[in-house]
Amino acid sequence: MYDNLIRLVTPMAYRKPVTVSLPPPLEEEVQKLARKQHQTVSELVRAALRLYLDRTAQETAWSRARGKGRRSAKRLEIQTQAQLQAILDELRHGSSVDAEAPARRR
Repeated sequence: MYDNLIRLVTPMAYRKPVTVSLPPPLEEEVQKLARKQHQTVSELVRAALRLYLDRTAQETAWSRARGKGRRSAKRLEIQTQAQLQAILDELRHGSSVDAEAPARRR
């Protein structure tokens, strides 16, 4: 939260200019969108880069989580989604569920 606020109030002296070349159709779209949103092209590009970097970080985190889940499943000898669902149901509801039974839809 505060990180975004700091970005907004960072003086120009602390910013480094970057040159980016765009094909004319994309540059026109960027100009139009910047005008429509009452922003400079720099503000629009900064916002787009932040969204891209945030999404990339989230994808990396999910990828690590999936890898950890696969390693845990292997260690616990969970071979099917039905077995995993049975374990989750037992943890949620405190009752034993047949691991070979088809997973119930909620």
